[in-house]
Amino acid sequence: MKVFGVTGLPGSGKSIISRIAKKEGIYTISMGDVIREEAERNRCSTGVAAVNLRKKYGNNVVADRCVQKIKNYSKNRYNQKTTVKKMYNTHTNNQTPKKYRKIEQDIYIIEGLRSPQEVSYFKKHFKNFKIIAIHSNPQSRFNRLKRRKRNDDSTDYKVFKERDNRELKFGIGNVISLADYMLINEGPIQIFKTNVRALILNELKPRNNKKYISKNKNKNKSNRRYKQGKKQYKKHNPRKNNNKHHRQGNTH
Repeated sequence: MKVFGVTGLPGSGKSIISRIAKKEGIYTISMGDVIREEAERNRCSTGVAAVNLRKKYGNNVVADRCVQKIKNYSKNRYNQKTTVKKMYNTHTNNQTPKKYRKIEQDIYIIEGLRSPQEVSYFKKHFKNFKIIAIHSNPQSRFNRLKRRKRNDDSTDYKVFKERDNRELKFGIGNVISLADYMLINEGPIQIFKTNVRALILNELKPRNNKKYISKNKNKNKSNRRYKQGKKQYKKHNPRKNNNKHHRQGNTH
């Protein structure tokens, strides 16, 4: 099981990573959705819900709910979505085939890390837990939030800054500084999406034939060197030149 946490200030582009990851078959959980559900139940803002939720149940309440969701999903996935294949022994045809389970890579993304306590909690439950941070300047993030128009987004820049300060009080700045991967979301959105796909395919969900391709490349290079050497040998073969001169001498 591999679990990655995504962190970044509001409007940085965390949801883009989640959408692309879902298309690649990666199960994603949003910590913000847990807070938004709590806000709807108590009929308050997400900022108030986030503070009250932690005061009532502790700083790790949202992280704990995410851990339980991942463990339950992984357990159900193993029981329901496994495929059974047969392996035959090539030496003895009479031997009965062995069955084994083949499971795709168990990868998860948790979107919305805010505090170092949450990071410690995830590292306690998931071995080799890693962090992906997204950086974007405040004006770019504010413009995105205005276009997004989600319930907890504001078109008032003062409210936007207050939300940033609330996130920083949780310790999100420390989480970003401890990130294993850093993505910059500035400029055309297509460039950022391309970088996200590259990160997912090369680091989060690497292809199995990656090493095999690199070995073939080395073999092709060695073959090219051999062929080039062989051509040079034919070109500068002195025996051929002597034979040509000998034939010309016989004609005269």
